[in-house]
Amino acid sequence: MKQEETKFIIDQLRKDKIIYATEATATVLVCILSFIFAQFYFEDPKKYIISVFVLLIGVGYTLFMGIGNFIRLRKIKKLERELFS
Repeated sequence: MKQEETKFIIDQLRKDKIIYATEATATVLVCILSFIFAQFYFEDPKKYIISVFVLLIGVGYTLFMGIGNFIRLRKIKKLERELFS
């Protein structure tokens, strides 16, 4: 692989990490707002179901983003070692 291609791939992986982190932040914010909305506007059975569902979405997407970004970070480190060796 050429050096320019490697630099481009590293740059794209870094941008992907930022995009996923931003999406996870937005998802958690929407989940928090949905949780608050559910607490005030629904009765007990629906309130608990919505709360658990929203919690699972928020935690699930955050874990997905964290694992994905960790894998991207490992790829970046590997490509940087190849680039500078």
